Amino acid sequence: MRRFKLIADIDNDFTSAERMTARLKELARALPGLDVVEVHSAAERDRELPTAHLVVTWTFPAELYAKGPSLVAVLTPSAGRERVAADPSGKVRTFYGGFHGILMAETLLALILYFNRQLWRAVENQRSRGWERAFFFEAPRLAREHVVIIGFGRIGRHCARVLKPLGPRITGVRRSAADPVLDRDADEVVTFEEVLPRLKAADHVVCVLPSDTGTDRIFTRDHFRSMKKSAIFYNLGRGNCCAEDDLVWALESGTIKGAGLDVFEKEPLPASSRLWGFPNVLILPHASPLYPDFMDLFFEELRERLASIVPA
Repeated sequence: MRRFKLIADIDNDFTSAERMTARLKELARALPGLDVVEVHSAAERDRELPTAHLVVTWTFPAELYAKGPSLVAVLTPSAGRERVAADPSGKVRTFYGGFHGILMAETLLALILYFNRQLWRAVENQRSRGWERAFFFEAPRLAREHVVIIGFGRIGRHCARVLKPLGPRITGVRRSAADPVLDRDADEVVTFEEVLPRLKAADHVVCVLPSDTGTDRIFTRDHFRSMKKSAIFYNLGRGNCCAEDDLVWALESGTIKGAGLDVFEKEPLPASSRLWGFPNVLILPHASPLYPDFMDLFFEELRERLASIVPA
């Protein structure tokens, strides 16, 4: 039986080292052809890389592929491609996390309900011990609203699947044409070139775009101008899709009603950013997929992917 050496370089700040080691041991037991080597620094990784077949990591720049002549695949929990590069030669397969959508969809729902039910006002009233009820009569039901999801891939479709049972009209936006099987949770799917007329009717505009050259500052002032003044903008994909100055302009000018933001052009969001000062903006620290079972879901996916490479 051929044996595969896997380098695991996945330390993080939300899972204990002991729990990570236990998961890796479980993975090795499930795949007897796998030898797992944990590393905890770039120096350790580089020392093991020449004899490695597989790498599980958060970060892998393109130049590292040349240091691993036996590499078969690089796998990452991250959904974004900005930290793990594809192999320039095209010989090594690269796998990105595909489990984020089910987690991020719940966060999106929480953000939408925060604004719709005006929960920020309830928090203010609690702090001042106020008993104000009338504003709840002004809170719109999601069932009567229109949500536009820009980036209707795996994550966008999960978001639609969670929102749709509550009754909103959903428009998905992506580069390619609609697919009747994949897009069954949307009322329509259009290309980005067709999005401006849909923005005029949208109550919630959600960006879950990946970070690549095709999405850099793709959402402009023209798009904000097309939105209703009562609409809320959300970004849970990557912060490169719109310029912070344009978003600040849209908020300061009253072009949009507010924003729920999880990602930013610069992270952590600098203390000097004007976004911190808006009472109608809810800021999360790039945390939309962070739940207790984040790494559990990743390891389930990892095991399935490795099973097609490593003999059982």
